Amino acid sequence: MLRRLLIEVAVVLSLALLVYSAWWIYELGKVHGVTELESLRQEHAQLENVYELLVDESESLRERVAILDRSSSIDRQATQEVQDELGALQNELQTAREEMEFYRGIVSPGDVKPGLYLHRFELEKGLQPGQFRYDLVLTQLKRNDRDVTGVVEWSITGKANGELQELDLAAVTKDQVDNLKFRFRYYQHLTGTVILPEGFKAQEVRLTIRPTGKKAPDIVEQIIKWPASEA
Repeated sequence: MLRRLLIEVAVVLSLALLVYSAWWIYELGKVHGVTELESLRQEHAQLENVYELLVDESESLRERVAILDRSSSIDRQATQEVQDELGALQNELQTAREEMEFYRGIVSPGDVKPGLYLHRFELEKGLQPGQFRYDLVLTQLKRNDRDVTGVVEWSITGKANGELQELDLAAVTKDQVDNLKFRFRYYQHLTGTVILPEGFKAQEVRLTIRPTGKKAPDIVEQIIKWPASEA
């Protein structure tokens, strides 16, 4: 009788410990998520400050260029230096604007559905024939209470010897990677290199973002035209 009572007490204590552990992990996850979101908001605020400073500096440089152009004793070299500086500043301004819009979309996504999104996919020619660098950015909006995990699958459609062909990621990566794995809460950059077979002319790439795990977001599939200048 005593032994049975001890077993029942042990079972109750074990269940209580399990419930407490689950609650503690949940609370820890909430605190971590709030901290990450606050960090993103601070980065966004800093970018807005940088952007405003760049705008002011850009206007100042424009005024200097206008003054030099109107001067009867123009120093051509000085004018060119200021114009070069203005061009570089405008590039910085554009980069800051894009980053600011990116962070704004995460911390304040507006009227969009919660879920997983393909924020950006860019291709750039490499040094070797058929080589391309890719930059892929995934975001998760309005569902930042937990990390999202999964894979990105590729399917590149194109022509070789006049025939339509389809290549998966393993066929165009040096290490024959089957897919791109991801794990993030707010956003993640995925970068790398693909090498198309000789004579293959890419036309489009189908990206399938396949989340895994319980309560995973919906699968996202997007077809993107291969840039004509990069084909």
